[in-house]
Parts: sequence; C-alpha cells; structure tokens
Amino acid sequence: MTATTEPGPRVRRGPRGHAKRAWWWARHAVADHVGPVLAPKVLRHAKKLPSMPRVLRSRYASPKRPWQLSAPDLPARLRGPAATPRDEDAVREAFEQAPLRDFFRANLDASGWLQRGLWRCLLPVAPRLLRARKAVRATTKVDPTPSAATPDPDELTRRLKDHAAEIGLSAVGVAAYDPTYTFAEYQGSHVGDRVVVCVLEQNYASTQTIPSPRAEQTALSTYAELMERAAKLAELLQQHGYRAHAHDQEGETIVIHYGEQAGLGQLGRNGQLLTPEAGSRCRISVITTDAPLDLDAPVDYGVREICDSCNVCVRRCPVGAIPSTWRPHRGVEKSKLNTKRCFPVVAQADGCAICMKVCPAQRYGLTAVADHLARTGEILGKDTDDLEGYDWIDGYHYPPGRRPQISEEFLAMEGIDLDATPTLPIHGELPARPAGGDERPMVM
Repeated sequence: MTATTEPGPRVRRGPRGHAKRAWWWARHAVADHVGPVLAPKVLRHAKKLPSMPRVLRSRYASPKRPWQLSAPDLPARLRGPAATPRDEDAVREAFEQAPLRDFFRANLDASGWLQRGLWRCLLPVAPRLLRARKAVRATTKVDPTPSAATPDPDELTRRLKDHAAEIGLSAVGVAAYDPTYTFAEYQGSHVGDRVVVCVLEQNYASTQTIPSPRAEQTALSTYAELMERAAKLAELLQQHGYRAHAHDQEGETIVIHYGEQAGLGQLGRNGQLLTPEAGSRCRISVITTDAPLDLDAPVDYGVREICDSCNVCVRRCPVGAIPSTWRPHRGVEKSKLNTKRCFPVVAQADGCAICMKVCPAQRYGLTAVADHLARTGEILGKDTDDLEGYDWIDGYHYPPGRRPQISEEFLAMEGIDLDATPTLPIHGELPARPAGGDERPMVM
C-alpha cells in the first residue's frame, strides 16, 4: 500500500510526522495477524472483559448536555426545502425492484477487511461496545404488559424527551416509520409505526484529530454510549406498556432519513446528517415502537444553501469521492458518494472521515455558519488551515489547496468486489442473527 503526494507546499511535522507514519505502517503490518482475534466467534467473548478505566475514557467521552433545538429564522437567500426532495414514485419503484441491503451482511469480505484495518481502534472499546449492543438487542425480547394508566400522546412524548435529556442524549425526535428505508434483511421485523431518533454528540477535541486512531476510537466509544442510553430510553416506553426495539450501531434502516424527518438536521453534501449543534460530529441510532408518540417535522436549517456555497468536503476528500451536485438516486436528490473510492480509504486510513472534519457545521455549528454566510456571503473558515488543514497518515500536513494523491494500489481491494452478488441472502432465506452468534463483523 502506498500513498504518494502532489507536488507543492506541505508540512511534515518533524518527529511527530515521522512517528505518525511509522505507527500507521506498524499497525497495518500486523493487521492480518490480529485477524483471528477479530473473528465474530472470538471477539464476542470480549464483552466479558472490563471496560477501560473511566479516567482513560475521558478524552473519548461525549458531552453530557442536551441540545436546545429550534427552527432558525433564516434570511430568504438561505431558505430551502426542509426535507430532502424526493420523487415518491421513483422511491417506491426502487424499493420494489431492488430493496436496500445491509452493507455489512451483503459484503462480509469487505466488512472483515475494514475491521482488520481498524483493529487498533476497535479492540480497546470492544468490551463496552459489545455489552451495549447486547443491551439494545435485549429490548427486542421484551413483551411488555399493557399499562392501565397510560398517558396521552402529548404527555408520553414529553416524558420520553425529558428522560432522554436526563440520561445524557444530545437530542431526540420522533418520525413516522417508512419501510422503504429499511434494509431487506429486516423487513417485517420492526414494531409499530413510530421511530424514535436518538442523537449523541461526539467529543469535539478528538474529532479534530481526524484521521487518527484516537478519532475512530472516539466514534466507536460514542456508539457504545449511545446504545447504552437508547436501551434505557426503550425501557421507558416498555414500562408504559409499549413495545420498543432499540437498534445497534450497524443499523437496520437509513437513520439519516429519520433524523431529517424528526427535525434533528438535514442531509448534507457529504452524505451525512448535519445537525445544528454539531454538524455530523455525532452518532445516530433509532428505536422502533408502537407507542403513539407525537410526530416531529423536518426543519430547514439552511443546509441545502450552505452546502451549495461551501463544497469544502468535495475538494478536501483525499480521493474525490463526493460529487459537487445534487442528483436523483433511488428517487432521492442527494450527492451520492463513490463507495469504491471511499471505502478503501476508510478501511486503511483510521476511518478517514475527512468530510466530517472539514465541514464548517462540525467545527463552528450551523448557526454560526449560517449567520456568517448571510452577513458576508462567505463560508466561515473556508480557505483557512483551521478548518481545511489535516494531518494525513503519511505524516504530512495538508493545508488548503493541497491533498494527498492516493495511488490506485492503495484503492485496490484484492479479492473484494462490492458489485458482486451479496455474500448473505436476505432475511427469510437465512436468519438475520443465528443462534450460534452474529455472523457480521463488528464494525462502524
């Protein structure tokens, strides 16, 4: 694996840069030897091990403050559709002709390769992550007893959101269930017609080190925290006599759709949910339930217009995997990422996530970015090293206007074809979670 660089100004950070490059090579040199430890049948026993001491987890920890979200008063030039435009007929046709697949089930070889590449980030958090995943899966086995004193929908929704704030979730919203956004493997397995969307902000300082083992370990640690809290939130609904199934970090649906429908953010150019407080510097999970909760509605935070004026993620992506325009895909108008270019870099460059790191909404918050754009006509931080600069795995620092030139050898996934017939059949032909354990690798 090699990664050459464009000519021009770049900054090697002395011994730190050399150490970063050497550490990257060392981790990947032993990845294949670590592989057997990461096999699902072996790794699942890690949940019996203790978690890292709290003092060592502090730099990965999420802030324990609920967001105060409200619809912004946007100037006319920043207003756009609150929900991502979509052609309902085209969405339905795509769903009927080629249902969405769970990437990790459909591409087991690729998922295993990803997991081996991220072993340094995964192993320290594996015990807590596995226990959290077990907790959310346990919610699917609860058959609650109907309550004689059930609160009305308004009161139940208020209690749900108050409890979410008490247990440390950043934000919670409610959307209507839509089967077209459920992966084929899980069709028919969800309960009710409501989806509770849970969002947990990711540690700010660690995220600014992207790409790095610290940043990716922070992402996985945030998922563990999120699942622990989502399980507790599901328990509240079950105590009121309703079924509530929390989902794990790999997901069974397109969570970004529900996050947008619940008013928690909008789909950004980088293919991620941009929330008003943290951009895409957060993790999202959902709970499907039959509780009659009040529905939230999409909110226009100005993301569409901000992204059209920005495009920093497009030009800073190391492999150019992000399109600069919105185009229909399966009936949804979006910037469809090039997975064949994105995935190899994510697997080998500590989770990459440059598109998150250089997003001004992540760095400064959507409100500050929108205000600055309205006043000056410019994107806050654009063309500055503070926003756009990053240290790559080769030990070099890349300022605005310069990015690594990734070789085709680095992008080659020998023996892995993302266009091949899915590794595992859809739900109904093979159980999603067999009794012998989960056959899917435990990845992001």
